[in-house]
Amino acid sequence: MDRPRSPVHQIVNALGLALRELGASPAPEELERWGFAVHAALSAPGREFHNHEHVLALADGSDGDPLDVIAALYHDVVYLQVDQGPPASLRDDFAKVCERVEGGWRLLPAPSQAVADVYAVFGRAAGDVVGPMSGANELASALIASLHLADVLDRWSRLTVAMGIEQTIPFRADPVPGLHARAQALGAPADRLDAMVRQAVRFGNHDVENFAYADPGRFLDNTWKLLPESNPSLFSPTVYTVRDYRIALMKMEGFLAALPPERVFHAWGSEPGEAIHAARVAQTAINVALAVRYLRAKLYSIAIVEALCDETGGQVPLDYFMGGFPAPGQPEPSRVEHHLPRLERVGAVEPLLHALLAIGRASESSFDTGPSPLAAYLHLCCGEDGIARGLAQARAVWRGEVSAAAFLADQPARATAGIARAAAEVADTRKVRLRAVADRLDPP
Repeated sequence: MDRPRSPVHQIVNALGLALRELGASPAPEELERWGFAVHAALSAPGREFHNHEHVLALADGSDGDPLDVIAALYHDVVYLQVDQGPPASLRDDFAKVCERVEGGWRLLPAPSQAVADVYAVFGRAAGDVVGPMSGANELASALIASLHLADVLDRWSRLTVAMGIEQTIPFRADPVPGLHARAQALGAPADRLDAMVRQAVRFGNHDVENFAYADPGRFLDNTWKLLPESNPSLFSPTVYTVRDYRIALMKMEGFLAALPPERVFHAWGSEPGEAIHAARVAQTAINVALAVRYLRAKLYSIAIVEALCDETGGQVPLDYFMGGFPAPGQPEPSRVEHHLPRLERVGAVEPLLHALLAIGRASESSFDTGPSPLAAYLHLCCGEDGIARGLAQARAVWRGEVSAAAFLADQPARATAGIARAAAEVADTRKVRLRAVADRLDPP
């Protein structure tokens, strides 16, 4: 019976097989150097989503096309804001093409035609300064692939890989015509050009396929893994504060609320076909809308927690206020939700949203519990209309226009006081102060 292989084995083996299918015969030591460097980059701390699991799943779903496999393996090797610069395993390669300057990374004069071609695919030139929000990660990842494989792949194969990685720059307004024009200017053969563009579009869509999952919970699960990548404070799950967590949620909610669904997936000619493209955009709209509602429910609950912290002495680690994270094989620690009182429901609640809050996302994360017990509690006690009103008031607090005390006084008294009294059973040093706030909000 074949036993499963570790990620480093899978990466080296997948890269070797793809290159052999393209007629390349790299020396074993070169294949190891490339594969090990890719694996090390994807294993960096903070890689919650853009890691070897994502890359190998993308490679496995490439229908065996060797160029798509290579693009999958390389497309996320550089993630500057998460890795705090170029990954250590690729630093020497990175230094051949980029240097750190104020405002981002400057592209150095191309050391080879292979590098110049990648610049051109991305519409860039030596001297340009790029940042993570302007495609620096994708460009640098394509450059690493080109530097590694310049001597084993032909020019058009390298361009096809670079074009696929370019299409993973997310959430742009129809980037495909520009890519087609740039590839044409590079002299891509007329009989290959359209197929190269379609392949790039297919690969780019495959990279974000979770936006169109039929199960919104699976989409939300993947979205949740992005939070620590854009919020380094969450790397330390027992240390980050209530405010750190609220800021992370607020950033994600603001981003998704403003995301046009038609900017997630793209089309070119027959790829992927009008009906498929329309279905993907429609499902993306459904998933994003549900994620925003989910995030707003969580934001409202953390707004109450943050206000209670501010009223009883200031910020604390979220772990201290809510109770510890469950540990495998250990009894569940005392947590706020164990002490919440039973309150009447406001009426019917939307079952799917409530299940996501009460039962949890598809899997646990490294920095958070799957269920959201306070948000589920408030969803039942206040309903979505009440959550919307409360969140609008919370935003005024965050803008410095309303005090924490005034915000708490305007929220449903029994629910808010119930949370304060439950927290008093967990945050021992604040027991007296939390009970005093609860008694002021909802006198016994």
